[in-house]
Formats: sequence, C-alpha cells, structure tokens
Amino acid sequence: MERKFNSKNEKSWWEKSGLSIQYQIEARPGWIWNRNYEKFNASMIDKNGSLKFNGPFCKMKKWVAFSKKIGVDYHVFESKWHDGICYWDSKYTKWKTPEDYCKIFSEESKKAGIPFLFYYSNIFDHNPEFDDIQPLRCITSSFIAMHRKEKKEIVDFSMKIAKLTEHLDGQEAKKRNIPYNIEFFDDVYFHEFTYNPEKYEKYILNQIKELIENYQPTGMWCDWYLGETENSAPLIMNFMEKNFPDIILTFNFSIGKNLKWAHYLSGEAHNIELAWKLGNNNRQNKKPWELIGPAQLAWDIPLARPDPYEIIRMAAIIMACGGKFCLGIPSQMDGDLYPGPARNLEELGYWYKSRRVLFTESIPMIYEGDKIPGIQINENDFGIIGATNQNDKLVHIINFKGKKMGIELYFFQGQWGNIDNIILEPIKKELEYRKENDKIIVSLHEDDIDLADTILRIIIKK
Repeated sequence: MERKFNSKNEKSWWEKSGLSIQYQIEARPGWIWNRNYEKFNASMIDKNGSLKFNGPFCKMKKWVAFSKKIGVDYHVFESKWHDGICYWDSKYTKWKTPEDYCKIFSEESKKAGIPFLFYYSNIFDHNPEFDDIQPLRCITSSFIAMHRKEKKEIVDFSMKIAKLTEHLDGQEAKKRNIPYNIEFFDDVYFHEFTYNPEKYEKYILNQIKELIENYQPTGMWCDWYLGETENSAPLIMNFMEKNFPDIILTFNFSIGKNLKWAHYLSGEAHNIELAWKLGNNNRQNKKPWELIGPAQLAWDIPLARPDPYEIIRMAAIIMACGGKFCLGIPSQMDGDLYPGPARNLEELGYWYKSRRVLFTESIPMIYEGDKIPGIQINENDFGIIGATNQNDKLVHIINFKGKKMGIELYFFQGQWGNIDNIILEPIKKELEYRKENDKIIVSLHEDDIDLADTILRIIIKK
C-alpha cells in the first residue's frame, strides 16, 4: 500500500523507529508452545461446555502504567492467542474470559495516550467449538483456514511446521543450556475432521470487526502471514482495506514479503545475531518494519535473560537500522508480569528515555551491507550503524559483548573529510579528534563506552 502522511507531512508513529511491549497471556506453567490441546481444553471446560477460566488474569491498569513507565511508543495486547481464548466479551463464542480485558486495555491506553494494537491469532485457533473442523486437535500448528483438495495434505503440512518450530525452540534452549522436551510428537495422531475452512474465516472477520467497532484500537497485529499457502491473511487484508483502511495492520512473518495491504511489515528476532542480520537486511526497506522478540529467554521460557543489556543491544540495533522493536513479556496466572523479564524491561526503559529522539527522529543512512563506508573500528566485538538526525550523521557503536574498554574509530577523509565536530550522545560531550594522513581518528575512553550502544553525532561543515 502507499504510505500515508499526516497533514503536516510528518511521519506517524508506525512509520518511525520505536519501542513497544506486547503483553502475552499464553505462558502457562508446564506448557510448551506445542501444547496438547485435547488435554488443555478438557481441563478448561465446565459441565455446560463453557470455558472454566483459571488465568492468566490480566492487570490492565498496572500493565498500561508499566508501558508508560518504560516509555514505549506503542503497545500490543494478545486479545486471542493460538489457544483461542478470547479476552473480550465476544458474542461469537463462549470460549472467552469472564472479564472484558480488551475493553480495559483500550480505555487505559487512551487515557495514557499510548497507541495500542490487538494481537489476533488468525492462523491457529484451538477453541473447542472448532474441534469438528480442526486438522490436528492435539498440536498448536493446526492450519484451520488452509484450502486444499486433500485433508491429509493439511495435516502433513501442519506436522511439518510443528516439527520445524519445535526444532528451532529446542536449539534455542540448548544454546542457553535449558532443558527442553522434544518428545512431544510421540502423542500426535490423525483426527477425522470436516473440511470447512470457511467456518473459521467467517469467525475471524466477525471478531476483527467486533474488536475494532467496540474498542477502537489503533491497529491489529495478526499472527501470522503465510502468503498464498494459507487463506486467512489475504482475507483479512481485503477486509481491512475495504472496511477499516485507517486501522493500522501488520502480520507477523510478513517482513521480506510483498503484501497486498499492510501498513508495516513484521518479523521475529530472538537474539543479537538475528537482530544484527535482519536489521541490516531491512535498513533500506521502503516499507516501515518491525521485529519482535521475547523479553524472556524464549516465548515459553519466562525466565529473565541473564544479561539485561542483551535486549537493549537488540533494541539499539533494530531501531538504529530504522525498525521498530516490540518485546513480548508474559504474565503469571494472577496477572502479575514475570519479575525477571520485567526488571530487564525497566533497564531498557531507563536507557531509552534519554535516547528516544535519537532513534524516532532519525532515518538510516543509505549504504550496502553492515559496514558504514569510510569508517573502521579497531575492535571486532563492536559493530557500527549509520543514521541521519536533523542535518547531522549518527554513528551507533554496538557493543556486542558489553565490553568496557577504550576503542578507536577511523574516518577516512575521502568520505568524511568535512567533519566539523564529534559529540557523544546523549550527554552532549564534545570529543577530541586528530588527523593522520588520510584518516580522522577519534579515541574513546572506556568511560565513554556504553554497554549497549555508544552514539556519536557527526557534525558536518556547511
């Protein structure tokens, strides 16, 4: 779609770099991402067939206050995850919470002045009211809106994706030395089901319309996009373009894809390596984009990352490259946020407060690859990203391993010979530099080095 600007020709929040939190309600103790929904649903159904809800109970006022404290540019609430539980008073299902949490999130976000989006699982939904059309009732990745001639093709594809996601989650757990059960698939078997994707597709559109009309969200954050392989995303895009063109729309896993209708693209980055790769790959993306990752160790491992600066480095990389970074944080069953990931987010908020405009009001420099032309650094454990802020250049020095040490930057005069001044941001400290042969050299003392991102403002002679 064409990017729309406001009347002052300024960019809107969704077109800029920025920081976000996604409040998650799926991290139940003892359940991995590929949970067994036959057992899960049986434990959650009362004698009347309705949801016997036992949490997570949401503390919306505290969550929105937490967003305000962190200083996010927008935030997201999981209105319906893959388990299908609806966290609002939907008239289209009994599988919903007794309290209308979307209503409270909407009201509190509007009071706080924070743009807010509803996460909506379009691709999977294990509401037991769909058991008759569910390809695999006992596994998360059951493609309920896939149009195929043969039912077995849908089941086989669902299993393929399930094994892939489990393998990737297992790899991440092994990398972090965390025990992870990968024997889940021993219990997976074929269920006879009715082929009727239209039943679920009608439900999707009714619910999205209901969420938008009842709560006026800033946007919808849909999970996820699978192109022409699966029908729900194209259906939603057509519906939103026709009926709600001003409601911001994005899809997880849409980054790098050519979507018919979406305001920005989104994808996942769970670690620094992926943030660096995807950030630099998308630095010149003509469409606004976002990456999302867990504030915790993994989506279904709600423990704090041991190094609180890990998520700060990820945020710095992504935002310096022109993207938005959204961090998921899980709630405990009583609605309190898990304390370890919450503390790390507080550290990020404290760091971001004085640097916000250095990201939101900047645009990435245009260059190929992950090295700024004409600049070298004398240490391999640092990377550099270039941006333009007002009439100046910003050089972000990413501290991959959190080293406190002195470093030197070399600016080659062929590209950088018109440097007038170098300022250390955000403290506005003027740095000394010297010229040697064809280079301008700036030496940074270890006290000047940030554990995540040291920002230099390069003022050019006019």
